[in-house]
Amino acid sequence: LDQYTSADAAQLRDWFVLRGLAIASIKRNFGSIKAVVNFVVLEQGLTCNNPFNGVYLHSDNSSKKRRPIATNNLKAIQAKCLELDDDLRHLVSLISDTGMRLSEATGLMKSDINLDCDYPHIVITPYPHRSLKTLSSERIVPLVGQSLWAAKRIIGTSTSVYSFPRYTSSSRCNANSASAAINKWIKTVADSDAVIHGLRHSFRDRLRAVEAPSEVIDQLGGWSLKTVGQGYGDGYSVEILSKWLEKIVI
Repeated sequence: LDQYTSADAAQLRDWFVLRGLAIASIKRNFGSIKAVVNFVVLEQGLTCNNPFNGVYLHSDNSSKKRRPIATNNLKAIQAKCLELDDDLRHLVSLISDTGMRLSEATGLMKSDINLDCDYPHIVITPYPHRSLKTLSSERIVPLVGQSLWAAKRIIGTSTSVYSFPRYTSSSRCNANSASAAINKWIKTVADSDAVIHGLRHSFRDRLRAVEAPSEVIDQLGGWSLKTVGQGYGDGYSVEILSKWLEKIVI
């Protein structure tokens, strides 16, 4: 441990940034690393300093922009996606009716898309090129409405094993670049403060509006479990989840 320096810690921070992690996610990672190093130092009676303490991470104000996208704006976005019908619009469409995080969708493999079944769905699982935010993030999400259209177009148009090879390779998933391109475009179609993450907020509100149980909402969005009881059992089936998602298609 005494071989690590603050420069190494800064290099790790920069690597996380290049991987497309949000500042909040980087802070969580550094928090875990610092805790592990501190534990080893104390347990082993070491005298070295923890080089991961005090690494500069700038403030993340993006959460202030993350407002739900209004229904009229969502309709306009989805309609324009159908018209333009390219990979960037497939990405937006996929997120619009699944509530996926941008990094989850951007790093999706084509093999994660299952269309030849009673209830078409995607499997969200971690990969070397794209990790997941929480344990609850690993999940199955049914495909309905615009997201089902997008999934079919991805399978029909992408010649890569990746759903979005423009932003994803075996070594990285550049969700930051995708976010910049999408947010710039969305502002030409919807309100000036609209951003891609707003689709995820809208997704939760749309499920609330049809009185979906909170456990269904959390399972679909990969949100962390709120109670111990939610961790028992296998959760809702893809059939039940699909029925709830059908209710929010606009």
